Amino acid sequence: MSSDDIEPLPEREPSLYPLRDPGPVPIPEEVERAEMRSVLLRHRLVNQVCRACGNPPDHTGYCWAGRVAYERLASGWNRKE
Repeated sequence: MSSDDIEPLPEREPSLYPLRDPGPVPIPEEVERAEMRSVLLRHRLVNQVCRACGNPPDHTGYCWAGRVAYERLASGWNRKE
């Protein structure tokens, strides 16, 4: 195989490729809330141990991951849209 066998790359449109990295793309709120609900459902306590990660509950009754998910969900409950 020689370099003549390889097709050239198509011309790139400059507007589609920024010159620098703009940073991380923000996660839409509905996607983040769905993920937090999923985490909260997975991290349930069974016999005083989380069935997902095996950690004991803290003073809130949740393991660390469950508590973080609950707090992130609860922070938007009283938000007016």
